[in-house]
This record gives sequence, C-alpha cells and structure tokens, in this order.
Amino acid sequence: MRIQLIVALLFPFMGIAQTGIDKPIYQINTYRDTTFLGSITMELFPLVAPLHVNNFDSLVAQNFFDSTAFHRVVPGFVIQGGDPNSISGPISTWGQGQASQPTVPAEFSAVRHLRGIVGAARDTNINSANSQFYICVAPATFLDGNYTVFGRVIQGMEVVDTIVASPRDANDVPLQKISMFVDSIGVSNLVPDSVTLTDPPDQAVNVANTQLFRWISSLGTVLYTAEFATDSLFSNIVLTRSVGSNQATASTLPASSKYYWRVRANNGGRLSPYSVVRSFTTLPGGANLVSPPDSAVQTFTNPVFTWNSVPFADNYRLQVATQNTFSSSSLVADQTGITDTAFQVAPLLNNTRYYWRVRSYSGTLPGLFSAKYTFETGTVAGLAGDDGRSGRIRIYPNPADREVVVESDWISTAGAMRILLSDLTGRDILPVKSVHPHDSRVSIDVSMLPPGMYVLGILQGDQTVYERLVIE
Repeated sequence: MRIQLIVALLFPFMGIAQTGIDKPIYQINTYRDTTFLGSITMELFPLVAPLHVNNFDSLVAQNFFDSTAFHRVVPGFVIQGGDPNSISGPISTWGQGQASQPTVPAEFSAVRHLRGIVGAARDTNINSANSQFYICVAPATFLDGNYTVFGRVIQGMEVVDTIVASPRDANDVPLQKISMFVDSIGVSNLVPDSVTLTDPPDQAVNVANTQLFRWISSLGTVLYTAEFATDSLFSNIVLTRSVGSNQATASTLPASSKYYWRVRANNGGRLSPYSVVRSFTTLPGGANLVSPPDSAVQTFTNPVFTWNSVPFADNYRLQVATQNTFSSSSLVADQTGITDTAFQVAPLLNNTRYYWRVRSYSGTLPGLFSAKYTFETGTVAGLAGDDGRSGRIRIYPNPADREVVVESDWISTAGAMRILLSDLTGRDILPVKSVHPHDSRVSIDVSMLPPGMYVLGILQGDQTVYERLVIE
C-alpha cells in the first residue's frame, strides 16, 4: 500500500492524551461517476495515532480529498483511496502519489485490523504514509503492527461493501471511477465502561507464565492496557501490556512473587476508569543450587545435595543423572516430595561426572527447574550416621548467630582430631581447631561471620564427617 499526505499544524488536542480527547467524525459521500452510492461515517483515534488524525483533519479542512477516487478495491480485503493523482491524472498514476507530499511517521499500535478499521497506506518505508487510506472489508490481522490504524467506520459499511464489489481491472482499479467528498460532521466524547476481570480469579496461586489474563470486553474499545505491579497502589509497575483484544499474557513476570493487575479500556479517544484490582502469585521459581557447587571435583561419592529454599514452594524434586539431558536412562536418582533443602542419594560411582538439578513444587503443582550443575566424584565417601546425612556429630544451635557447640562420641573414642569451618566453595573460614581426644564438647565462636550456609567438618586421618551449619 502507498499513500501521500500533506502535513499540517497539530491538533489542539495533541499532548493531552492522558485525559483523553473527543474523537473527530467525518462523512464520506461516494459517487460512481455521477450516481450517488451512499455515505460512509467514520471516527478517528487521536488517542492511538494523533499524528495521522491531525493529518487527515488538516486535509479535510483543505477539501483535499474531494473528487479523489477509491482507486483500489480488493474483495475480502480493503478499499483504498485518497491519492490526489486520481482527481484528474492518468489512471496509470493512481496510487503512486506525488513526491512533493510530506509524510507522517508510523504510529503502530496493538489495535486489530478488523472489519471497518481505517488505516494509513504506505510503501515499503514505514514512515511514508501521507494521504492515502484504506478501509478493511474483512479482518486483515496480518497487517497488525505493520500499518498505522487511525480510525474506523461507524456507519455505512454496506456502502463500503458496494464499492469493494465494483467491477475492476487486473490492477484492482474500478472500471468506473468512484469519487469521494469528505466533510467533518462532529465529535464523539463517549467514555468506555470499566472492564470486568475474569481470569485468573482474585488471589490465584501457582499462576504459570503461560497464563492468559482475561476480562469482559468493553463496548467500543479498540485498545486495552493491562498493568502488573508489585503493590496494590501500582507505585511499582513492572509490566505493561497493550493489546487489541480482551486477553493478555505476562510471561516475563518472575516466579515466586505476588503481583497485582488491572486493565483500562481505550476507545480511541477516551480512557475508561481502571478495573477493580486483583492479585495473584506466580509458580515457585527455580532453586539456587548450593552444594556440590558447579564443576566441583573430587566430590564425595555420597554427597549431600543442598539448595536454597524457594518462596511459595513446600516440596522439591531432586534429579541426578549421568547426562545433562536427564533422560530416564541416565537418571541415577529422581527423588520427589523432599520437604527439606538437602538430600543425600545412594553412593555414586567413583571418578564419574554427574549432573543435578532441583524442581520446586507447591503441593502437586510443579514450579521451575533450577539451573543444571555438574560435578565429578572422587574415591572417598563421607561418613554417614543413622540419619543418612552427617554421621555421629551434633551441632547446636543450628541455625546459630553467636556460638556453636559441637558434640560427638566419635571425638572421645577415636583419638586427636581437628575441626574446620568452610564456605560452600570449600574455602576455610576459621582457623583449624584442634580437639583433645577426650573432649566430647567443643565451642566455636561464629559471631563475626556473615549470615549464610557453611560446612563444618571433623577430621581424623583420612576420614571426615561433615554437617551443614546455618548462621543467621
């Protein structure tokens, strides 16, 4: 599509789109040769495409469109007109426009190309629109977002249907000229009704990133704006979606978070009041894996897998595999229903590469998988006790904030040992503390350490017992 326009002074309503503005209304009287075909009434959308609306209005004020033709008719698609060449120029030039005409920058929006929509024709340059316009006789949504919509027919679509059905040549030019005469006949100041939200229900939980947010359409609305915020006053709006239908997605919202949403209708000139606000909580996100750290080597063959808790998750699924695809044939552990943030699997093979990940759940509803971590085992197993995790060692309080007490009958019977405290990367945090063979109770000052998760180990010879320690 190609069109040529004359740019004029801006409408007085330019720049006040926040409060809305009256929509200008025009009447197009049409003639086939000298026979009157009927009138087409259309309203324009200054709150959607103000530059194009201003342009059209200025051209009407100059009687620019009078005697121009609807020079292109395509059944099932559009009628198109407004080229000054079609007033008296050769038919071969109709639709080409005049090089001297100023252009209007594109104003693409989410308004759908439905039957009756008025849009700005252009050539391959998206900013080449000027005087030619088209009217859709059927939905043409493949044009959405690529052509500027600036109005719609509100009366006289039967006249449009008569025009598009006209006999035409191989270039879709009517065999008899169809002329137009355009007049301004008033404005519309109607305000659209507030919309009613429908899905998801208020205070919904476990909302997935595939969730469709829906509402009941508001009569006359061509554009909706859905807002998503972290607070009910919408002082922190994190996502805004403009759509031309009564539904939207919010797939970019982070998991494990609570949000509020509302919708406002736009009829091309006025904005509705906001809808009632609803809230929802997204599905649990992926856990942050802790231990074994990614790319770890010489890991115990019976490691304790640990991860950070996920907001809104109440259980987890741990998978350990020999391939990063986690195919069923490569899985060596697939444990569900874990209510802690740690789990120890059955002994793994020596000197073998493994991959592991964790999925969070809220009840039976799955959240997101964590990132994939990999590690290589060594040849040593950690000593395990009755709980299957840490062996004959007790730490209290745990979590701790000032002092940790370590007790074990292993200390009193197995000879001299050392106690060490490291972070999750294996870096020593405190100096190694030597333990007398008969001291079954040892105190360690942790008041200077930052909050986090640590590993406390008791060493004797080539054997070590490990336990998690949380410092608040």
